[in-house]
Amino acid sequence: MASKKQILAKIRILITQKFKSPEEAFSFFDKNEDGYLEKKELKKLVRKAKVGRLISGIVAGKMISGLDKDKNKKFDWTEFKASVDKLISDGLKEEKKATKKKSNM
Repeated sequence: MASKKQILAKIRILITQKFKSPEEAFSFFDKNEDGYLEKKELKKLVRKAKVGRLISGIVAGKMISGLDKDKNKKFDWTEFKASVDKLISDGLKEEKKATKKKSNM
């Protein structure tokens, strides 16, 4: 099973490489166009990121419980954008660390 770090990396790669912007990603996964990403829509995002089908529901549930600021059990645009910004920022930090580590060898 993939680690949390690996799963988040796959989601970051999906959002940054398959979409022109976080807005485009949000709109793509907001299938019912209600302005929210519900658990079933997040499961599709997780599956699209090539996270195993068996754990996609668990991952989507964890995303909602950990990042849903207003506790309405779904992501609005503001919550999605904040989590994507953090995901991208954390990914850049990891890449800098890895580059620095390689250059010190």
